[in-house]
Amino acid sequence: MSVAWSRLVIMFTGIDDVDWASMDHAYGDASDVPELLRGLASADAAEREIALDGMYGAVHHQGDVYDCTVACVPFLFELVATAGLPGRGEIVELLRSIDGDGRNPEEMDFWSDDEDEYAAWADTLARAEADTRARSGELLGVLADPDARLRRAVPGALVQLHGDPEEVLAVLRRRFAVERDGGVLRALAAAVGELGVRHEGFTGAATAALGALLTHGDAPGDPGLRLSALVQLARCSPSGPLPAGAVGTALDAMREAREEEGSEEGSEEGDKEGDKGDGLVTPTLISYLRHLKASQRGSVKAPWATELLGELHRALDDRVAERFSLLEDQLRSPDWGQRRAAIDMGGLLLTGWRGPHEESVRLLGEQLREADHRIVRWSAGELERLYAIGGPAADALAARVASGPEFLPQARWRETSYGATLCALAAQGDARAVPALVDVLRSGDVPEGLGDWIGRMDPTAAAALAPVLLRRLSRISPGKQPRRTEHLLKAAAATGVAEAVEPALRILRAPSDATRPVLRHAVNALAELGEPAREALPELRRLARDGETHLRVDAAAALWSAGDGTEAVLPVLASGLGADHWSGRVDALRLITRMGTEAAGLLPELRRLVASPEENGGWVAGALATALWEAGRDEDESLPELLRAWSAHVDNRPDVADVWARMGSAARSAVPVVREELAAVRRHNNTGGTGRMRYRCADDELLLRHGRALLEACDG
Repeated sequence: MSVAWSRLVIMFTGIDDVDWASMDHAYGDASDVPELLRGLASADAAEREIALDGMYGAVHHQGDVYDCTVACVPFLFELVATAGLPGRGEIVELLRSIDGDGRNPEEMDFWSDDEDEYAAWADTLARAEADTRARSGELLGVLADPDARLRRAVPGALVQLHGDPEEVLAVLRRRFAVERDGGVLRALAAAVGELGVRHEGFTGAATAALGALLTHGDAPGDPGLRLSALVQLARCSPSGPLPAGAVGTALDAMREAREEEGSEEGSEEGDKEGDKGDGLVTPTLISYLRHLKASQRGSVKAPWATELLGELHRALDDRVAERFSLLEDQLRSPDWGQRRAAIDMGGLLLTGWRGPHEESVRLLGEQLREADHRIVRWSAGELERLYAIGGPAADALAARVASGPEFLPQARWRETSYGATLCALAAQGDARAVPALVDVLRSGDVPEGLGDWIGRMDPTAAAALAPVLLRRLSRISPGKQPRRTEHLLKAAAATGVAEAVEPALRILRAPSDATRPVLRHAVNALAELGEPAREALPELRRLARDGETHLRVDAAAALWSAGDGTEAVLPVLASGLGADHWSGRVDALRLITRMGTEAAGLLPELRRLVASPEENGGWVAGALATALWEAGRDEDESLPELLRAWSAHVDNRPDVADVWARMGSAARSAVPVVREELAAVRRHNNTGGTGRMRYRCADDELLLRHGRALLEACDG
């Protein structure tokens, strides 16, 4: 028997005395847990990974904690303390997850209404936390372990688990003087920052320690250490000042990281696969996620630096000047991976925050000159969402479209870099997109947003798209291909040509069972077309009389738009205002807003809704307030409801501000809330999402424009 295995046998003494079979985990009784624990101690990397996957998959399934999970804690700590055992960093992360990091059972979903079962479950969670924290002092003994992966995992675990933040901070500060691995240095800085965030009484000390790291120039990995220190300083002081030249420090660190990547000085023991081996593949989720991450980082220089810059963006939060400076530099980076990350961050920042966006948008447009089609596609995808502020990139988009596709347009043209660029240009309502749109729309996919794009175009440019759209519609039998029909009808109506009435009318005159999926879309198209839709008046009157609630209101909108007067319309709207579901009321209110004083006969019904707060919350409040103003034009009656709608839901604000802007100085009482809104750096609909979250910046740009118009009218 080897010395190493003898040590492991002694370490696991007592494991067979635990009655594992009496316990359960996610997939039955826990009699297999000892084998999983022994697997974590295997000399074979694949066996260790399979065992770790089993721990997460069964013993700690989706974060759940069982009696057997708690029983594992002492053995897991013993594994961590075993010198020379590979994979201990991952075990430390498992222990942190078992601890739960201050989870509150009252805020978690429990699978049973039985009070005794709930009490037992909550007690298990409490024991897991107590046991991991009671033994956390053992982690102090491995801070200097030769295994860099372990040293990287321990600092954050100490901050989470150890009960004495003063001792932890002192230990972490001492490690800076002797640590030489860049990845571990960054983990130490991250842990100091986390300690300052968690413990208010130690924020000052943590900030001082991090500030000292900005001038630390002796250790390898220094650029990453400075960048990590900046991230944590921003986290510790979310609204306070950063060190002078913080943005320059971050940009210098990024450049140094790119230059050092691949050099002997820039290599880090903790960044190597080492004991696992680059080619290790196991049938586990852990293996899949590891290889997915490796593929994402594979073509990126200093991927850790790119990830740190993303963390810095999140830590800077509302410091928009610094964030836009960082974004612009990253978009200019020669490194493919950093620009990829910048494109993604740019989509979030530009849609979610107000700031000096012009240069960032222009630089997104510059990415379209790249030979790499992925960069082009990603940039164009973000620019499509940014159409309301996308002007600085319009010429770059047009130039890319003018160069033509790499191959003949195909059905799924939007999935190509050329197609993504064309969509972004068209989304701006740019007439230069029209010839290319005609080509791809002859037989290719019809984008969902096509009607909106056409609606932003000059009428002459829009009309040039009508023939191809109408030909496509003529080849579809009524009721067939409902999604494509919907998009084509909306787009054809947006062109404004009278010929668009025919395909919509053909649907209305077809057997109702066949056309049910597209009937509302045909009616909405007729409402968009207005006077030319008079040919459809008999069919529209029938639908306004006999259709279901939403369809009746849509038909009423088409009748009014076609000039049929109010006799057939107002009774339908009165019924819609009493709809059981809020969406029916909103449909009716939006049509009243369009009709303006022609709907004044419905003011009694509107006032009834005003007096029924249970029926007019959220979006209904916004639609009601604007309808009340448009129908009655009474400032004294409307202003209180508009102010209430402003607070009822943030999505109401652009429309409410539009009303106030048209009221002019009569809406002076709204100036304080508008001034407060315009002073914010976050867009009004920014709910704090991260990652792939994107906001409708076009709505916010409308709000800004209307708000400024009100202030101009009131304050000059």
